[in-house]
Amino acid sequence: MASKTTTSTGKKPALTAEEQQKIVSGFQALRDEQTQLVQKTQDLEMDLKEHDLVLSTLSTITDKQRRCYRMIGGVLIEHTVGEVVPALQANREQIHNVIESFKQKTDEKAKELTNYKQKYDIHFSYEKPTQQQQTSKSGNQNSDSGTTKKEPQDSGVLVEKEN
Repeated sequence: MASKTTTSTGKKPALTAEEQQKIVSGFQALRDEQTQLVQKTQDLEMDLKEHDLVLSTLSTITDKQRRCYRMIGGVLIEHTVGEVVPALQANREQIHNVIESFKQKTDEKAKELTNYKQKYDIHFSYEKPTQQQQTSKSGNQNSDSGTTKKEPQDSGVLVEKEN
């Protein structure tokens, strides 16, 4: 079993490279799950818009016995407008319910990600340090040499894509 050693501050045990990799891969897995939920939600929202478009088009037709075709599993099936409209409305309602469910799951996954980031103190390279981190850095700098050292500040760099 890998032993944990304490850092110079003595607050948290240092993590081995294997443990760090597990934490990072766990975080990436959570992000991937959230991304998949968002993608599925977007796909379903497009389906919902298509259903709305078809329903609005069919609502202008007064003859409920008029023939129309519905694609089911890649096969066109002949129906009447009177048969298709209720089925489309039911499908639309089901899609709407699934979208709401996915949005709720996405919010839960975002909270889970935030908790994971806080638990393991995960920061992205582009994130600015918080006020508490800045004050702890300046406190450490003052105690080291008696003078304040200036660290280079992060600045965003815009790089154009090559065509």
